[in-house]
Amino acid sequence: MQPNRPLATPFSFRRHPIFVTSAPRRNIRRMRAVLRNRRSALEGLGKILDAGAPEELFTGSDEEAMFLYDLLQDTARARSSSYYWEICRTARRRGVTPEYVVDRAAVLLNAILERRRTDLYRILGVPPLASGEMVRLRWFEVAKRHHPDTGGDGTLFRLAKQAYDVLRDPTRRTEYERFWLRAHGPFERVLPREDEEPIEAPEVRKAPEAVEAPPPSTLAEEQHTAAAQAVLNPTSRLFALRAELDRRVAAAGLGGVSGLVTRLQTALGAVERAELDALASEVQGVIGEMETLRDDLAAVATLKNRLRA
Repeated sequence: MQPNRPLATPFSFRRHPIFVTSAPRRNIRRMRAVLRNRRSALEGLGKILDAGAPEELFTGSDEEAMFLYDLLQDTARARSSSYYWEICRTARRRGVTPEYVVDRAAVLLNAILERRRTDLYRILGVPPLASGEMVRLRWFEVAKRHHPDTGGDGTLFRLAKQAYDVLRDPTRRTEYERFWLRAHGPFERVLPREDEEPIEAPEVRKAPEAVEAPPPSTLAEEQHTAAAQAVLNPTSRLFALRAELDRRVAAAGLGGVSGLVTRLQTALGAVERAELDALASEVQGVIGEMETLRDDLAAVATLKNRLRA
């Protein structure tokens, strides 16, 4: 018979402080970070629903703007989003469906991508607000590599040429820079730079000498031309229409568009209280005169009725 052995002391968290201090503290820090992200996501989703355009969304600090851009991408994943609970909660608060919140995020995200696709600086392959010398040197490089006479891609060449025509003209470039700072600047400062891919020369494969290359298809070339015009024509038309409008307004003697805007601001400006008081006094005086005239007419009518009787 084996001698009686003392029973092992039962495990107790109190005797192992590492389990009651380190692990809970790590969990608390992790939970606080999660809750902070959840609150930020709820606030960000509200801003996404309130924003009418991408530039209205990225008005805060760089850290906030970067979080909102990541939230846009994550929200556009719909049910696969890591913030889908916050999407549903925001939808209930606003009286809309979760699909509406997802669609709104997708619309803003697609607007950003479309603006980047038609950005003249990206088309030419230079950094935003690059110097005129850098734009000129880049154009020479693109023209050398993409000119159709040297076997380059005619579509890329036409796109780059239209972008260069705008950026080399001082007046048109000033207008485009204002537009870029307003419509691109708020979100371009937080987007990853590696997404920017300048125009690259396509690989030109030499055909065997014994076989002549088939002539290019006219229909395909027209389609490429139409695609190129669809990208940059809106910007060119905008500048042309503004110049034409300014010329017509100036011909009418209104001092151009700026003069017309100044007149409208003056006409719609705030009215002083003294002017309102003067107008109110004048109206009261007219009302008193009309009441006196009414009493006189009533007395004449009464006298006329008595004479007839």
